Formats: sequence, structure tokens, C-alpha cells
Amino acid sequence: MSDTLKVCGLTIERGTKLRTYLPVPDTNVKIPLTIINGDQDGPTLLITAGIHGGEYPGIAAAMELGRDIEPEHVAAGCLIMMHPVNIQGFWARREMIVPEDGKNLNRVFPGDPMGTLADKTAYLISNNFFSIADFYVDMHSGDIHESLHPYVYYPGQPTPEVEKKSRSVARVLDMEYMVRSLATGGAYNYAASTGLPSILIERGGAGLCLHEDIEAYKDDIRNILRKLKMFSLPVKPRHHSPRDVENLIYLEALETGCWLHHIHSGDFVEEGQVLGRITDVFGNTLTTYYAEQTGVILYVCPALASPKGTILVAYGTIKEFDDEE
Repeated sequence: MSDTLKVCGLTIERGTKLRTYLPVPDTNVKIPLTIINGDQDGPTLLITAGIHGGEYPGIAAAMELGRDIEPEHVAAGCLIMMHPVNIQGFWARREMIVPEDGKNLNRVFPGDPMGTLADKTAYLISNNFFSIADFYVDMHSGDIHESLHPYVYYPGQPTPEVEKKSRSVARVLDMEYMVRSLATGGAYNYAASTGLPSILIERGGAGLCLHEDIEAYKDDIRNILRKLKMFSLPVKPRHHSPRDVENLIYLEALETGCWLHHIHSGDFVEEGQVLGRITDVFGNTLTTYYAEQTGVILYVCPALASPKGTILVAYGTIKEFDDEE
């Protein structure tokens, strides 16, 4: 619940806004942080953007929302945004990892205060912010080597209550698809395991920072704020309500080679359809990949260079009927 918020040595009174840098303990790294504490008591919404430094639209959206939203716009509660979390990876234009230690920050939660930079960053967030939040949104995009169709993950491993609260917020986003995650890794899945309802949003990708993706992301956050009864400004009408995508297949490259994809994110594919092929550097086909099921493509690797183990395509089946909240 928001009152006078005290976190990591910072004090933010009701009806005030703070834009500052949050030091990662025992490092020289500081994370940009915006906290907007509304006039009235209400939920605390935590948002992280840029856990992967090359996923730009969510970072830009958080920057602009932090600039434009004032305390009087927050009808109740407190909004906390970090943008970008992996600031070293952001400035280095690195996909996925923290440059200093080569770790995927999203894979080390809850972190370790005695570990490397990625571990310390994860610990800073999980130890200080998950405990004060009522809902958590992690903003992602396709990474520099990923092109995707917008969708949202909600956790399927925690308690039914946490899953239900997470899914109810996922449903207010203006996008076509949502996925019940059965993974245990990742910041939002760890947060959910502690009892914190959470979602991970995917918009944009391939190293691009398009205006339309930024604006759509800003609308996502406004819709969430309205759903949580935190926002006093009007929101735009939605064009979509997410449907569940199930039976996800993450197709990995069987060998290192050149990936030539025959499909794009958002496409529908039939079982047996060619998804793409891996060739050697002389253009000779090594492996042709076929769809194992009929479904929708959520993301595809657009990069030609594809080391063994690269996720080439992610696709799943669309659930025919969604249970309404």
C-alpha cells in the first residue's frame, strides 16, 4: 500500500514524483528510476523495462511515461519504474546479457548480493521492490535477433489466486494473444512464486524502436493502471482482447548455419508447412524445418547467422474458448 514510500534509502512523500538513479550495491552501476506517489492510498505497481538492454520499445515507453505522468494523474497508489534495468547492456547495444559477466539477467532471479553484477542487480530488485509491490509488469521485446507479434505471458506455476490476478490484468492489454507460462525462471515467474501477481509483455523487437510500438506500450501501461484503479486519465479504446495460445514449441537450430525463414511473426501455419531452412555458408541446405502443429507464429529469428541452439521460431495453438474473468 502506498503512503510515504521508503525504499533503498529514498523517501517519496504522497503527491510527489522522484526521478533519480538507483545504485546497485558494491558496483559503480546506477539504474534510472522513476517513482510517482499519488495523493491517495492504493496499490503499488512495479514496472521494469530493459532487463535485456537491446529490447528498446518498453524502455522508451517507461522513460516517456515517467516524464509525462504526474502525481495528480495517479488517482491512488504508487507507480515505480526502472528504465533500463540492464543499463550496461543498453549502452553496449548487447543482446540479452549483462556485458560485465555474460549472464542473462532474467535467468538469475532472485539474485545474490555476493555475486556478479547480474546477480546483484536481480537481488536489488527482488529483495527491495517485490516485497512492496502489489503487481509487477516486466516489459520486454524481441531481442536484437528476434522479431515478434505482440503477446503477454502470465504465470501458471504459482497459486491459483496469483494466476487469476495475473491473467485478469493480462486480459486488459490491446493485443491478440496471451500465454500461460509453465516456466519457473525469469523475474516475473520468481515474483509470482513469492505471491506477487505478475506479467511479462512482449512488443516490438529486432533492435528497432518504432513509434507505434512505444505508443502501444504506453497504452498497455495506462490500461493496467486503469484496471488497478490507479489512473485518473482516460484510456484509448482497445481493438483486441488476448486469447490464450497453448502448446508452445520453441524450435531450436540443430546446427550452426544460415537461417532462411519462410514465415513471419503473426503468421498462421499449417502442420507440415515449411518454416525455414538452415544452410551452410555456400547456400547448401543442411536442415529444413516443418511445423509440427497448426498454429500462430509468436516470434521468429530474423538473423541469418544462427548458432546451434538458437530459437528459430516460437509458435503455438490458439485456444478455442477462453474462460472469462
